[in-house]
Amino acid sequence: MDIKKLYKELVRRNVFRAVLAYLAVAWVLIEAASTILPTFGAPEYVIKGLIYLLSIGLIFWIGFSWVYDLTPEGIRRTPEDYDTPETREMNSRRLNAVIVGSVIMAVLVLVAGSFWAGSRWGSEMDMATNSEYRIAVLPFEDRSDNADFEYLREGLAEDVISKLFNFSGVSVISSRSAFQFKDTDKSIDEISRELGADIVLIGNYTITDQQVDVKVEVIDTEADEILNYASIVGDLGHVREISSQIGFHLQKSLDISVNEADKEGEIGKEPVHPEAFKMNALGKSAMRDHTGQKLEEITQYFEAAIELDPDYADAYIGMAEAYIFDVNRGYLSPAEVAQKVKKYALIAEKLNPGSGEVSGILGIMHNLDYQYGKAIPYFEKAVAKSPNFSLTYPWYAFALYLELGDFDKAENLLKKAAEVDPLNSLNDIYLAMNYLFQDKYEKAEDLIDTRLSLDPDHIEMLWIKTVILVEKGLYDEAYETILKRQEFLETNFISGYVFAKVGQTERAEKVLKNILERSQDRYVPPSQIAILMCGLEMYDEALGQIEEAFLTHDQWLGWVVFTSMTDPIKDDPRYVSLMGTL
Repeated sequence: MDIKKLYKELVRRNVFRAVLAYLAVAWVLIEAASTILPTFGAPEYVIKGLIYLLSIGLIFWIGFSWVYDLTPEGIRRTPEDYDTPETREMNSRRLNAVIVGSVIMAVLVLVAGSFWAGSRWGSEMDMATNSEYRIAVLPFEDRSDNADFEYLREGLAEDVISKLFNFSGVSVISSRSAFQFKDTDKSIDEISRELGADIVLIGNYTITDQQVDVKVEVIDTEADEILNYASIVGDLGHVREISSQIGFHLQKSLDISVNEADKEGEIGKEPVHPEAFKMNALGKSAMRDHTGQKLEEITQYFEAAIELDPDYADAYIGMAEAYIFDVNRGYLSPAEVAQKVKKYALIAEKLNPGSGEVSGILGIMHNLDYQYGKAIPYFEKAVAKSPNFSLTYPWYAFALYLELGDFDKAENLLKKAAEVDPLNSLNDIYLAMNYLFQDKYEKAEDLIDTRLSLDPDHIEMLWIKTVILVEKGLYDEAYETILKRQEFLETNFISGYVFAKVGQTERAEKVLKNILERSQDRYVPPSQIAILMCGLEMYDEALGQIEEAFLTHDQWLGWVVFTSMTDPIKDDPRYVSLMGTL
């Protein structure tokens, strides 16, 4: 084959320019699709399919540009008859115009998409971080002297908080943090300082013949004055209407806005079976309990609520949250939990369409299925609709850095999580992880050291401090730090990894044995086992655990991807192949 002759023929027929024009147009189409389609929740395979289709089309286009040419008489085959200077010049001009126009269009799409995404994100994060008020709703005081109605102390306050999820321009402290002050002797001023709240809502109730008499006060702690006092009387069967009225008293006293979908009289006043409300309140309380109740002990309350009132959306949300809670505790396989979460979330969505809480839970469901691209639009909707639903933020952050590597936006989300749930130490750990995964060891260490200065024996903080020292290669210091934990040393994968690194192989092997035995009775994240095995230089076995992690959709996979503890296996073809499926 005469290469020079072939090249000249390709130039004569404008094949090169035609290919460049095709690629420029394809680029515009892909950029536009990548910007627009995710907004409508289009699955990832739509964009992938478009790329495959355009790739196949390129082959046909090359053949077409070889056979046909653009002449003064239109598109014709390219025999010698039409190979005139005028024809070549016209072809070149038009193809050049297509190329330049497409490049300009692609740049405009990129700029417009970036501006749109940035402004959209900016508006969401402005709402998330620049809140005018920080509100804490404390458990109510029961003045009925009747243990049967004790559940209303937290249940009524929890329902008020759920109404405030949809208020924009405020930051509402989660019940997990606010309810730690139940039965406390601390003053309102002390509580507000610890929670970082400038507005505190307190209340009490009495019940007579199923009639609830609630009295509430909205207190401005900075000005030390009562902004609003209200007395609300209602039937126990319409307890949600009472909590809705409390929410709107707060709204009016602070002159704050509420999202369009939650205007007074539209949502939150539907009647609920009183006993179902009680069961739901007890279930929520059980999830906040730090004594380690089992999943079945928590879900029994929500199951009872659903049986009593099948149209009670909150009970289905509670069931979904309970399963997510157990994934966080590492007790259940995420792949197994995803289907349970989906079942209850879809029913809740049907009962309460457009709910920001449900959108957040559906996003978490996709996270559990390793479908981070699908999860992100749900999280965006959740942040827009229910900016004070704290559960959304850490899971949204995970999706961002695992799918997009966007640690900056993830950091803002995790700071918002800490803002709405300030006494939940997990939020500090998640933020420290975000820094750790970027090798920002000083920022991670400063955050954890601040917590340890307040509580030197904090188990989780000592654990993450150990990981930071491991990542810095300070194994002896990591060893001294992990020993301060005292509890769970013989069943913790990080302690086992550290033991291996300081030469205590037998002790590390004992930890591995204990963890493997425990995995026979309950789910143990395989990523944790893989990290410990890497410390013991059991690399083939560690790869087997990584494969198992993918099968169970292990949510600890970020530790494998972003830390140095698994570096010895990251060049292995099995590892590379698995990570390519994320």
